[in-house]
Amino acid sequence: MTEQQQKEHVRQLINTLYTRAGIKTQFRGEVNEDVAAVAGDLLTDISSCSDAFRWVPKPTGGKASIFWIAKNITRSVMTDLSEKQSVTCMRARILQYRTSLDMAAAGLGY
Repeated sequence: MTEQQQKEHVRQLINTLYTRAGIKTQFRGEVNEDVAAVAGDLLTDISSCSDAFRWVPKPTGGKASIFWIAKNITRSVMTDLSEKQSVTCMRARILQYRTSLDMAAAGLGY
């Protein structure tokens, strides 16, 4: 998978989370390592809401990277979200992280 494909995978993951939680917006920011770190933290928080992420290993080094997300969060996990989640819990977690994702995409760090 090329770097661009990995970045697109991260974008698709974020947008899948938004869609599954009933959030009517799409992430259009630049996917960078800070965005991946925020998305990794979001996935950790969502694991309390959804069985789909419970088996996903924690990122080595503490922060998720674009490569880590592309490698560990498969399309089947994204598909499982439609069946194995508490939408209310997931929506609350995503809304908490939305500003952080936008700031990271704008290069304002995380």
